[in-house]
Amino acid sequence: MSENNQKPTRQELHRNHKRNNLLVVVGIIAAAFLGLVLLYNIFYGNDETPSIAANNQTNSQNRIITESDDSSKTSDSAKDSSEKEQSSDTEEPEEDDEAETKEVPSTDENVAKAYTGDWEPIGTSQTGEHSATDYTDGSADRIEIKQAVAAATGISADNMIEWWIGNAGDQQVTATVSDTQKEKIARVQLKWVDGEGWQVTLVEELNEIPNN
Repeated sequence: MSENNQKPTRQELHRNHKRNNLLVVVGIIAAAFLGLVLLYNIFYGNDETPSIAANNQTNSQNRIITESDDSSKTSDSAKDSSEKEQSSDTEEPEEDDEAETKEVPSTDENVAKAYTGDWEPIGTSQTGEHSATDYTDGSADRIEIKQAVAAATGISADNMIEWWIGNAGDQQVTATVSDTQKEKIARVQLKWVDGEGWQVTLVEELNEIPNN
């Protein structure tokens, strides 16, 4: 009998059987590993893309909000600047109506303070020669004298009591006035300037209303 036709021995069969069993085990392990990998990709692998997308979306939203805030701030700044420029264009410069004054001495005990200043003539609606002062209530002279006194003393014409308006010489007048509360009392000297009206030359702040 030829050796090629010899039947496998018991040991060879046992060895082949063990080899087959090992291959089966290896196959099972490989299949289990592939299954685990597949399950991991199913449950965890798909979360990566949404997370990245969500992060990108959040960053995009933050960028939009930031850009919107910056745009709003820029718009507000431009608006404020425009309003300031418009305000600067429309506002007229304030004029300083206060004349420069110089305190002068007085021998009158009723005088708290006396001062002269560079007051301008108040202006006049009168034409022609001003030969005499009209002391009648409501006359042009009385109205313009009151306006000049108000400008020099700071006592409003609407809040003024005229205690005395009288002659103080050629084309000159003395006016004693106070506010309605009698808290500010003043005696004012004025002179007439042809074509320009009454001009204050001296203001005396008094302690009390004198008996003229």
